[in-house]
Amino acid sequence: MVSSSVKAHEFKFISTGMPDWPATGQPKPNRWMQMQTRHAVTTRGVTHPESISEATRPLEQTDERLRLYKSAEGYRAIMSWYDDVLKLLDIEVESRFIKTRFGHTHMLVCGPVDAKPLILIPGVAGCAPLWRRQLPDFARHFRVYALDIVGQPGRSDPYPPSFLNDEYVFWLEDVLNGLDIDRAHFAGTSVGGWIVLRMGLQFPERVRKIVMLSPTGISRAKLPVKIWITKVLNKRKNADALENDLTAKSVSSKTHGGSFGTFDRQLARLMALCTRHYRVDRSVGIHNEKTGKIDFARALRVLRKFFLAEPRSVLKRLKVPGLLIFGEHEILYDPRKICRRTARVMPTVNTRIIAGAGHAAIYDKPDEANRVVIDYLTQ
Repeated sequence: MVSSSVKAHEFKFISTGMPDWPATGQPKPNRWMQMQTRHAVTTRGVTHPESISEATRPLEQTDERLRLYKSAEGYRAIMSWYDDVLKLLDIEVESRFIKTRFGHTHMLVCGPVDAKPLILIPGVAGCAPLWRRQLPDFARHFRVYALDIVGQPGRSDPYPPSFLNDEYVFWLEDVLNGLDIDRAHFAGTSVGGWIVLRMGLQFPERVRKIVMLSPTGISRAKLPVKIWITKVLNKRKNADALENDLTAKSVSSKTHGGSFGTFDRQLARLMALCTRHYRVDRSVGIHNEKTGKIDFARALRVLRKFFLAEPRSVLKRLKVPGLLIFGEHEILYDPRKICRRTARVMPTVNTRIIAGAGHAAIYDKPDEANRVVIDYLTQ
């Protein structure tokens, strides 16, 4: 539910200011900084979600925004999905933008202003509305900021940081600075869980606790090649057929009751739309702009980041409290094995396996997953 306390045309433009970028050790502002300077936009209580898309989108349908999409039609299809999911929210949210060195970051904000902040980070090709089953529960306890990652589908600017260094961590640092937050809880799913892990390693002084939901980078992962070929690639040109296939949970684990990541209707729809319309090669930084083709050497390096573990020596450096959550039918790992390894390598991290869930417990078992996260962060 989007608040109706403000009419659709009543928007407040604010400037969050630009931080002074450190001279050494961190990436310099990318080409977004060289191209444009805009004010951040905050909207409160817009009557209709479709007004959000028109009035607060920091970039219009330009060549820059379309660089992450295969066509203007695909861009409109994904943005239409975004607006439709906003209508399903059961809580009043604020749509807000914060400047970072990688462009404007959009977020959905809810919860008491004086509560401890909780930053939510989706996986690759995910966005803020996918936390819709978490927002009402989390907002009872925290000031929640559900982010659209820059360079991924959603309202944020289309300039992805690199997965091959800590640019995503510096992006999060900019978000905290823009929000004037000293320390926060962080929760992320899949690749978002890896970003949260890196935040805990690089900026522990900015972190209260971290929650990693089926994160990458925690151990060597199994590539779901068969599922990708038989289910996704075969139907990549037919988003409706792929959505129906995923929603029907036809992608099942060998153990009865699990799935690749429960195919909640809206998750399935976004996956299908992104497979059909989104330039994942550009969003993960493996597209060679000069040749117009995939840079396979770079692609292998990114795959290593996604499917190989951070070195044990790196994981041992984690000092912040954390919670690692897997579904019982996790497809990328053996969850029990990883939980045992975590106890040895990262003693500050608790582990939990949720029965009947797959790769993304927040979609498979949202009520239980929400309760586990809230109990941990509030204890």
